[in-house]
Amino acid sequence: MKKIFIYLLPLAFIMAFTQCSKDDTKEDPPPGPENPQMLIGEQFAIGSGLKVEFYALTELYAGYNTVYFTVKDSITGEVVEANEFMMHPMMEMMSGMMHSCPMEAPVYNSETKQYEGAITFVMSSGMGTWTVSVHLNNLGTAEFEPDVIDPAEAMIYSFPSMVDSSKSYFVSLIQPTDPKVGENDFEILINQKVSMMDWPAVEDFSVIIEPEMPDMGHGSPNNVDPTHTAHGHYDGIVNFTMTGWWRVNLTILNAEGDTINNDRSFNITF
Repeated sequence: MKKIFIYLLPLAFIMAFTQCSKDDTKEDPPPGPENPQMLIGEQFAIGSGLKVEFYALTELYAGYNTVYFTVKDSITGEVVEANEFMMHPMMEMMSGMMHSCPMEAPVYNSETKQYEGAITFVMSSGMGTWTVSVHLNNLGTAEFEPDVIDPAEAMIYSFPSMVDSSKSYFVSLIQPTDPKVGENDFEILINQKVSMMDWPAVEDFSVIIEPEMPDMGHGSPNNVDPTHTAHGHYDGIVNFTMTGWWRVNLTILNAEGDTINNDRSFNITF
């Protein structure tokens, strides 16, 4: 019995060491649709022989959402590039009224093999039903009905122009998504609502930001006002000197330098 124990002990040690070695050398999963993106849904594009998978970085919410689509052969499951890819978001409100929203057309990324774009949902699904239609190769359409939530802190607001009340605009907060003490990238998107179906990006406005801590009664230095970069995106820097509830006040001026809004803000708490 003693000899058997002596022989088994080294064998157990070898097995344990081998198991630890395998665990230690295990590779992290490669980046892709399953990591770290969230699957929103998957649908077949009837008539095209293709299936579409719809991904986002988080739950979809009222505001600016980066979206991703993977197209696969519906039989083999092989990822393919469609000859034509078009996306159309649409809201049917409880009243029956239909409207679209701002969007950035998806573009194919040959490295990730995904179509990458953006949808700015102007309201949550609590107001009606959102549909995101993906048209492929003029042959078939995949229809998604995603749930769009209201985030804990608003990521979008609208206002009528103080100069011309017939014109209305939507401002979406894009950055920061993970705020920290110190300087943070501050990015917004501005769109005009021309009609229920037309939401062009505004590229000639000026934006002034003024962060404050309402509970503490102070602001912060070293902020950089956002300036237009491309397609309605305005980039700047916001400086948070401590954790807590911050309110970033925005003043927006039109191309003529007239203030068209100065009473809206974004709350950022961390």
